[in-house]
Amino acid sequence: MTSDRTLRWSAFGFALFFALVVALGYIPRFNGGMSHVEMSQAGEHSMLGLYMIGAADDVTHGLSALVLLVAALSSARASRLALTAFGWYYAFDAAIYLVTGFIQHHGFGSTILLNLPHVIISAIMLGLAYRGRGEPVRAMA
Repeated sequence: MTSDRTLRWSAFGFALFFALVVALGYIPRFNGGMSHVEMSQAGEHSMLGLYMIGAADDVTHGLSALVLLVAALSSARASRLALTAFGWYYAFDAAIYLVTGFIQHHGFGSTILLNLPHVIISAIMLGLAYRGRGEPVRAMA
């Protein structure tokens, strides 16, 4: 089972990570050279030249950072809950956009790479939250 200390530090680490994701979106060098004025007019900006980030993404990542920080500072139980909630959120987000990309016939490679960060993030969060939880599945007699 994941230790209480690991859960709290993991929630804190993810809080910093998501805050960094938001902050990087407002540094012109990391968003395709767009200034803050150009970003607000366009509504989206390029993150590291790879991902298009909009206001809804910034709000999602910002709220994720805030909730994970509060959870990390509160307790291991709150950290496990936050990691579980956001792990499932980002997993479903990735699944929705993977399926949408395939339905819209976007390139296989680009669809996978576009959603890979959320797949990895959700896998780590859920792995931490569920490690050692539950009973093993037993065959019916």
